Amino acid sequence: MEKKIIKNLNWYYYGIMALTVCVAAVAYLLIVKQLVAPIDPLSTIGQVMQYIIIFDVLLTVPGGLWWHKKKCNKIAGIEDKEARLEAYRKSAMLRILLVSNTMVWAFAAYYLMGAYQSMLWVAAIAAIGWYFTKPTEKKMYFELHPNEEQY
Repeated sequence: MEKKIIKNLNWYYYGIMALTVCVAAVAYLLIVKQLVAPIDPLSTIGQVMQYIIIFDVLLTVPGGLWWHKKKCNKIAGIEDKEARLEAYRKSAMLRILLVSNTMVWAFAAYYLMGAYQSMLWVAAIAAIGWYFTKPTEKKMYFELHPNEEQY
């Protein structure tokens, strides 16, 4: 059952990366084919986009990781193994989506703002958070057994 859950979570984990690549490619093509004019980063719309994306990364990366840890402490107390594993799967799926969502938006903003370097840094921060959501059986075991020492 654990292997099945990890396999299911890997679809979400790698799906976020595939979505990021697709969105970045579309944004790039929109700019290169001149279907959309590049947004000036210092314009009002450019600044609003930056504020939203930066606020998103500041809120969702630490918030998603913290929320999942708190949720796992409650999930560990569930007696029924099937219910515990299903609750973990849902929580881990939401963690992946929460922590890595900014990566998608930041890459799109990077291209739409004419290769604005700051958005690339924001995407990198989200990608680091995304890396910490990688589902493994060992991680799942330790998250569902919070009182055991980890070596």
